[in-house]
Amino acid sequence: MKYPKYVFRSEPYSTQLSAVPLDAIEYHFRPDERLRDLRDATQLDSLERKTIGLASLLSEAGGVSMDRLGVTGSILVDAHSVRFSDIDLVVYGRNESRRVKEALLMLYEREGSGVERLKGKRLWTWCKEQSIVHPFAIREARALYVRKWNKGVFNNTIFSIHPTKVEEEATERYGEEFYKPQGIIEATARVIDSTDSYFMPAIYTVDDVQFNGLTHLDGVDKVVSFEGLYADIAEYGEKITVRGKLEQVLDRAGSLKYQRILVGSSEARASDYIKVNKLSKGTRSTKHGD
Repeated sequence: MKYPKYVFRSEPYSTQLSAVPLDAIEYHFRPDERLRDLRDATQLDSLERKTIGLASLLSEAGGVSMDRLGVTGSILVDAHSVRFSDIDLVVYGRNESRRVKEALLMLYEREGSGVERLKGKRLWTWCKEQSIVHPFAIREARALYVRKWNKGVFNNTIFSIHPTKVEEEATERYGEEFYKPQGIIEATARVIDSTDSYFMPAIYTVDDVQFNGLTHLDGVDKVVSFEGLYADIAEYGEKITVRGKLEQVLDRAGSLKYQRILVGSSEARASDYIKVNKLSKGTRSTKHGD
């Protein structure tokens, strides 16, 4: 290991994580500030102009203040290429994320909006890439993409949207809960709340959890994904099949609060997933569990 100071053992998560020590941080790149700087700039390249165009379109169509939007990815750190870089936008806030989603679904259907879904070679390439990285076939990736509202094309440039909670919406603090691994399992469950599935991690509250279709797993209340592909793909009442790391969630005193299935762990070695049973071929509604 060449840079051990950037890796530490997290006791709450029972694993090693990468992190930058506070005394090693030289500059904090903020997506909202970067977008604001682009809006105020007098000289922009073609990709930066397109980024402002997409953000302005979503702001207007969704009734979301531009101050609630930001830009991340290569454009954030000014390392982008006008020839092949994508546009990655951040949306701050639960309600703002919902409105941007609704706006995008409307813009996809509006002729001449400049916004469209992946199709043709771009869609095939995306599906192929997902099938290589994740344990499902190209046809399953294509069905999954129907549910991915936050990835499309704007004026011939691929974009993605990343919903992010604001500080007052965060309900958990590091060190308040401890996660004890119980092994890799495969189970089915019913989604009863997908309100927090927009974000990273994507959280689905579930019930009727069955292990191998036979044994009910009592106390498993959540499916949590640190893999963004599975964000906001399942709705209230839908059945999902999930493979991931079963974890006991303990409070600071060591008492069991509930259990969860985690997707996106190093232990699973990219064999974990969330699949919606009988993926719909049509456009989904925007309803979430209350």
